[in-house]
Amino acid sequence: MIENSIAYSILRKIGSYFMSSIKNSSLVQLFLTDSQNESHVESSLIFKLYSFIRKMFLNLFNTLKLDRLFHKSIFKINFLWMLVTVALAPFAPTMMALLMSIAGFLSMGLKLCCERKFSLQYNHINKYIYVYILIYVISILASVNRSSSLYGGLVTICFVLFSIVVINSIKTKSQVAIINFLLVSGGAVVSLYGFYQYLNPRNFGGSWVDQDMFDGMFRVYSTFQNPNVLGEYFLLIIPLGVACFFLSKHLLLKLFYLGCVGAMMLCLVLTYSRGCYLGIMVAAAIFAVLMDKRFIVLGVIALILLPFVLPETILNRFLSIGNMEDTSTSYRVYIWMGTIAMLKDYWFSGIGPGEGAYNILYPIYAYSGISAPHAHNTFLQVMCDTGIMGVLTFICILFRYYKSLFISYVNSMDKTERILTISGISAMSGFLIQSLFDYTFYNYRVTLLFWVFVGLGVVYSQYSKLKEV
Repeated sequence: MIENSIAYSILRKIGSYFMSSIKNSSLVQLFLTDSQNESHVESSLIFKLYSFIRKMFLNLFNTLKLDRLFHKSIFKINFLWMLVTVALAPFAPTMMALLMSIAGFLSMGLKLCCERKFSLQYNHINKYIYVYILIYVISILASVNRSSSLYGGLVTICFVLFSIVVINSIKTKSQVAIINFLLVSGGAVVSLYGFYQYLNPRNFGGSWVDQDMFDGMFRVYSTFQNPNVLGEYFLLIIPLGVACFFLSKHLLLKLFYLGCVGAMMLCLVLTYSRGCYLGIMVAAAIFAVLMDKRFIVLGVIALILLPFVLPETILNRFLSIGNMEDTSTSYRVYIWMGTIAMLKDYWFSGIGPGEGAYNILYPIYAYSGISAPHAHNTFLQVMCDTGIMGVLTFICILFRYYKSLFISYVNSMDKTERILTISGISAMSGFLIQSLFDYTFYNYRVTLLFWVFVGLGVVYSQYSKLKEV
């Protein structure tokens, strides 16, 4: 048996030593400790103000008999509106996704006004989300181009708020299974359309490669108008599909999820997005190691063998990272240099959200006369939008996201919860790797799905506490 082999024993000991060293370090122990509790929030001035306002609306709805009017109304089914929004996000126009997300938020607000027993779920990440929204509001008002920042800023605020809707809409384990199924199924459908594009390139436009270096290459973009954006979408969905494969108890369902993951992986390859290639490799490595520590050594071996098994076109595309002769690489580097030069003057307040605000000031600082709609780096762009306080708050949101999931991963005995937390950690990690090379919030539907996954991460970390049905 393989479990009794010398190689298996060596891999297990190396992996155990590596993981034990990390887990027992003082820094990691601090990261895995949660000291704050809900009583601190309930005693705060902001919570008391929220409770006072909500009580006023509860009394108003009761006086006007609106609570009876909306009794058992479909408009109060938060999960339904949230589910429709998530299902439509990869396919619907931005405005439709925006309207559906607003409907989900209004549905939650209606329930708060009609049902005294319903309350918003407490979580450490909430306060950072609310602060982030407040900073965006201030950034819109202080923008160098307020009219341009208004639309992009408000759309961003609505999609950030939708994470709160996700957290408060999912109450049962069966609801988690439903939303996971819809997300992965949607990814498979997006992939199929991508394959259609690849087989019929003449019917679709595309100009996202350096033709001098990669002549004849067609990059699929499916429903997202840009291959990098499509890759960013897959970085979120693929790890979830792998988790669903491991969690499925029936063979047919396992085969379904395996097919979905295979289709999405192939379509991701056809995007030829180098940042997304790197992102999915990081996501896969994290997923594998957290699932089984023995994969640490096997992963190193696989990395060594990878150049010998990858197709030449994909290998050449991947190895062109850092090659300044590639116009897309030099283009990004010059944009980063220009953006950093601009932020030296606007680091505190930023310049305001949106392409319009960016294009007013960036040309003054641009290197080699290169124009760009954004900074091609999510953290730089968030700092452009909101200043130093905005990017620090965004980092705090990410910190709380990871902390909640890692605490759940370490402490939970529930297999489903552990695998879901692994998918949340790996998906976010892959997405953030790509965020170093592109502005991953440029497409608003991807922005929406990112904040959906922020909310899902909170739900995954508390999966064992959910009701069965």
